[in-house]
Order: sequence, then structure tokens, then C-alpha cells
Amino acid sequence: MKKNVEYTISYALLLITLAVNVSMPLFRVYAQNEGLNNGQTALVLASYIVGMLPCYIFLGGVSDKIGRKKIMIVSVLFSLLSTTVITFYPEVYALVIARFCQGIALGLSMGTGTAYLTEILNLKQEKHAATQAANMASFSTAIGFSGGALTTTLLIIHEFTLVPLSYPILIGLTIIGLLLMLFLPDLPPIGGKVMRLPFFPENSLPVNIGIGVCWAVTGIVIAIIPGQLAAIGLTSYAGFCLVLVNWTGAFLQPFIRNYNPKKSVQIGYLLIPLGFGLVILGCHLSTLFIILIGASIIGMAAYGFSYLGGLAIISNIGGEQRARAIAGFMFVGYIGFGIPAIFLGYLSDALGIVRALVIFEAIIVLIGLYFIPKVKYK
Repeated sequence: MKKNVEYTISYALLLITLAVNVSMPLFRVYAQNEGLNNGQTALVLASYIVGMLPCYIFLGGVSDKIGRKKIMIVSVLFSLLSTTVITFYPEVYALVIARFCQGIALGLSMGTGTAYLTEILNLKQEKHAATQAANMASFSTAIGFSGGALTTTLLIIHEFTLVPLSYPILIGLTIIGLLLMLFLPDLPPIGGKVMRLPFFPENSLPVNIGIGVCWAVTGIVIAIIPGQLAAIGLTSYAGFCLVLVNWTGAFLQPFIRNYNPKKSVQIGYLLIPLGFGLVILGCHLSTLFIILIGASIIGMAAYGFSYLGGLAIISNIGGEQRARAIAGFMFVGYIGFGIPAIFLGYLSDALGIVRALVIFEAIIVLIGLYFIPKVKYK
């Protein structure tokens, strides 16, 4: 076993998630250039679901059947394709194609990558391999989801362009990642059917709903809040919302890795309405600072407590079906990320952004009150 191969796997997950949001600060600009409203913009953002759902629903066991390495390479290739498309065609309809490719990359890689890390660490006889793998995967993806957005935001604030330098840089980094992945160990597949539904272990419902709620809030912040920022002349700063959502969670992770996973998920349920409430208040007052504080708290819940705690619980209770169980966890999370934002987008067009957000705030409070006592972890 070669040394430190787990870092190459983590790098692959980083590349995939960098691609997902590298163009996010320009989503609203691309949409406005075509005259799209909030609801239509949310549909574009959620188009990755068309690529993701078949992977999570029907291909949850594909890496079990043909091997982790092959699926990770395919995932990074789709990620590369998505960035290449939006680089050469910087407009909203090309963005739909890019999002579709990103959905495939995410759908194939998240469960596969975590399972691959776990198996590598097990071969190295590392203690608590599943938890360590969950920590590495969650940290890499949290940094990735925001790193591309931050780079693009800083570049377009400095000099606005529809094709910032972050796009070609990511293409180069991804090609390097593909070359490194060729040297990964090709572990024997564990076998099984390719077309298998995601696995939802006993006691996983409160954990899965928790990540769904948290990511629903992040999806709404990404899809709808830029419209409010545009109304007060701060379009270029929309990327900072996503950066804070992801990085506060990522930087929190080292401090909570040994925290009880059950407590982590429960804290996530408590923090998410607090952060969302501040975002609503900031929108009502047209105050960027309050919106950014709310986004930071949302990040602590979505990519800190709920993500890390939930992934640890699912990795441990999934057993030999760990990849499928994680696929189920991510499936619920990404459904939450995409679907509510579409409804809230159209609702905000009809009622106004603040009123639509208040309705959703009430819903997530009720969900939290019901599921907090039901979170279990052995």
C-alpha cells in the first residue's frame, strides 16, 4: 500500500466540489442576461438533480461492482467536462449542461469516495477508519464547495468578467488530479448488483432529514438571496454567502471531530433556524452584514455539526452497505438542496423574498422540534 493515497482521494473529492460552485457568483448574472426570475434561476441551479438522481437511486452499488478507483476517475472526468463547458460557453443554458454533469459527478463520487477512504484506512489498520474517512471526506467537500466560489468572487470584484481566471485554473488542477488518480490502488470490488437503491439503515431517518433541512437552507441562500443583494446593488458579493456557508462548517470540523455525533446532529437542528432567521432579518433590513452572520451560522449547522455528525452516524450504521447508506444520506441532502429552493424561488416572485423565507423558517422550526428527540447513535 502506497503512503498517503487517501490524500489523492480527498483531492479528487475536492476537485469535484470545487467545480460545483466555481461559477456560482455569476449564476445570477447569467440568468439576468436571459431575463430569468428567481424561480427560473432556482430551476437552473437545481438542474444537477437530473444528473444526480439516477446515480443515487439506481447506481448506489456501482463502485461495489466494478471498483472504487474507476468510478472516482469517471466522476472527476464529468467534473472536468462541467467546468470546460461553462468556460467556453459562459451563459445560462450552458450552465444547465454543466450542472447536469456536476450532478453525475456528485452522485457517483460522494458515497464511493468515502467508502474508498474507509477501505484504504482499514488496510492501513487505522483505528476508527469509518469515522476518519467521514472526517476527511466532509472536510474536503466543505472546502471544495466554497473554495471555487471564493476565488471567483474575489476575481470578479477585482475585474468583472463572465469567464474569470478561476475557470481555467480549475481545469488545470483537475487534469493534474486525474493524472495522480492513475496511481491509486485498484482495490478488489466487494461485488453485488450495479443497480441498487440507496440504503437507509434503521434509525437513519432523523439524520437524513437533518441534512436535508440544512442543505435546503443553503440552497435557498444560494438561489434566492443573490436576488435580494442585487436589489441593493451588491450582486458581486453573493459569493461570500456561499463561502461563509461552507467555510464556517469546514473550519469548525477539526474542533468537533471527536464530538458525540448524536449531539452534533441535534445542534445542527437548533442552529439552522437561528442562522436562517438572521438571513431573513438581513434581507428585511437590506443589511449585508446581518445576512453574512446568518450565512456563517447556517454553515456551522449544514457543513459542520449536521454534516460531520450525520456522516459519522451513517458510516457506522451502514455496515457492509456503507457506500449505499452514504448515497442515501447524500441523496436526501441534495434533494433538500434543490427542490425547496425551486418552490421558494417561485413563492418569492409571488409574495416577495422576505415573506417566502418566513414561511420556510416556520416549517424548519417545526421539523426540528419533531426530529431532535429522535436522533439516535449507539
